[in-house]
Amino acid sequence: MSGSAASRVVDAAAELFAERGYQATTTRQLAERAGVNEVSVFRGFGNKQGVLAAVVGRVVAEQPGRAASELTGLSLREAVTALAQREVTNGLRDGGLMTRLAFEARTVPEVAELFAGGPQANLAAMAAFFADRQRAGQVRPDLAAETVAEAFFSLTSSFVIMRTVLGFEAGSDAQVEQSVAGLVELFLSGAEAHR
Repeated sequence: MSGSAASRVVDAAAELFAERGYQATTTRQLAERAGVNEVSVFRGFGNKQGVLAAVVGRVVAEQPGRAASELTGLSLREAVTALAQREVTNGLRDGGLMTRLAFEARTVPEVAELFAGGPQANLAAMAAFFADRQRAGQVRPDLAAETVAEAFFSLTSSFVIMRTVLGFEAGSDAQVEQSVAGLVELFLSGAEAHR
């Protein structure tokens, strides 16, 4: 399977898994949506779980925790803003998919197995980022880095869930950026070290 065909299958799977769920989506539907034959799906991914692994892998690769370690030259505010913008942008794009998979993970073992590692790794990477900033005197030392990371995700996830699940309007890119700036201000008002 060519790279573009594989990418089309992953895109189709992300759409179908968000619309119908993993269990209700067939490999035939994946192939039809991607414009390939079903045999190509099996050759390229082995089975539907292989497609799910590729979808989850793509989402995980774009999570803010992956970028946190690259932001060492930025101020705390600049870094947190960049990470929040990444989390919100990705969440608005993938929120329906991730919400559906999160619910299916409770009852579908293969979804649980693949899904669980992503959010945990993202949280751990963000906790490491905040721990580094604590050592640099930029984040209050009296808070556990994991708690700071959870607070970060509480704000960004709430913003995303309200728009992808509850139907609140996201607004223009400029409005989303302004909302993210407000979330960062709210977050840092409680987490930024006072000197």
